[in-house]
Amino acid sequence: MKHKPYSKCFRVLSSDLRIKIIASLHSKSMSVKELSESLGEERSKVSHALRRLKECGFVKSKRDGKSNIYVLTKSILNDVKKEGNLFDIIEEHVRKKCNKGRRCF
Repeated sequence: MKHKPYSKCFRVLSSDLRIKIIASLHSKSMSVKELSESLGEERSKVSHALRRLKECGFVKSKRDGKSNIYVLTKSILNDVKKEGNLFDIIEEHVRKKCNKGRRCF
């Protein structure tokens, strides 16, 4: 049986901080500073968590002056109309997002 890359997505989504970031970005785009202040976390921790989310294609950033503004991408996280079992949905995410030169953990 071919190994399925489900663990990559589950590992990225297994962090409480990364889940809090996803929930915060669901309502609006934010910078590291804004996320750090709203979550009560150190900027470096938020920045590292965002990097992991970005590498796996869950968030993207755009430059705004000296800041990067982070936003959720169109992925399994916000495609609630997606049909199929969870593993098929994650496999599709990995195929579309994680295998494009990104390093999903």
